[in-house]
Amino acid sequence: MSPQNDLDLKIDAIGKLLNLFKLERLIYAIVTIISLIVLLSCAIFLLKDHDSAKAIGLFGSSGAITFTLGRLLKMWNDALNILSLPVTSSK
Repeated sequence: MSPQNDLDLKIDAIGKLLNLFKLERLIYAIVTIISLIVLLSCAIFLLKDHDSAKAIGLFGSSGAITFTLGRLLKMWNDALNILSLPVTSSK
């Protein structure tokens, strides 16, 4: 098997993996954006009003951002791991 053919198989595998998890990646991205908006809004209101009760919103949204970004990075890590593995053909 030629190196170019091996690379093409790996790229096809990554494309299939990314298409398989397209909806999940979209949901994680949306949750991350919403959480970031909530986090920034809570920070602005907290600084403006000096209200400690609003600080609770900072913890929830920052945790959601951490979790969803971690999952997105894991998916990219899995895709890169596919590139590093040798591909065997079923012929």
